Amino acid sequence: MEVLSPRARAKRRQITDAARSLFLSQGFARTSMDAITAEAGVSKQTLYAYFPSKTDLLLAILSEALQALGAPRGVHAPRTRDELRAALIGFGERLFDTMLREDSIAMLRLLLGEAVHVPELRRPFVEALPYQLLGRATAILAAAADNGVIELDHPDVSVRMLVGPLMSYVVFGGLMTNDAPEHPGAEAIEWLVDAYLRTLTFPEPQP
Repeated sequence: MEVLSPRARAKRRQITDAARSLFLSQGFARTSMDAITAEAGVSKQTLYAYFPSKTDLLLAILSEALQALGAPRGVHAPRTRDELRAALIGFGERLFDTMLREDSIAMLRLLLGEAVHVPELRRPFVEALPYQLLGRATAILAAAADNGVIELDHPDVSVRMLVGPLMSYVVFGGLMTNDAPEHPGAEAIEWLVDAYLRTLTFPEPQP
């Protein structure tokens, strides 16, 4: 990935901020690249240099939101059951802190609504959000398996048993409510993680 200069990062942010505002107020399909150019105060050449298409721009906005799910250094290498539990709880906390915000819910509603009418958005959306969440949780499990903490036969299936219940709070407590998104709290995350851990296989301790 190309490392951008501070000036280029600021210009990119200028464009994504303008696009986010227009997408949320007008919708994806009704927002033109010309409108984004005017809102951002950049030339069309500059806009296309950073984002070759409107879809690329929308997915970049989503990707920015998901960066908060990145784990701190060392969290993806649990060496004990307690460390694995802490890593998964941390993942759940970051997921809710990132997704259960009014701006995140508004963007998710936009993406889901537009994907119904814009088929080319469907696959990129799935790769940008569900697959990202599953991939980041799988990385924690794979690291634990590599360290001999757990035995992991079907990580792609197993991880859905964790991410699915967590995302149900985003769906029912965010997307499908007229109220402000509500964080379920630490106790709910810990309960879900502990229930999930009971589905995993931990090697028998050596005598």
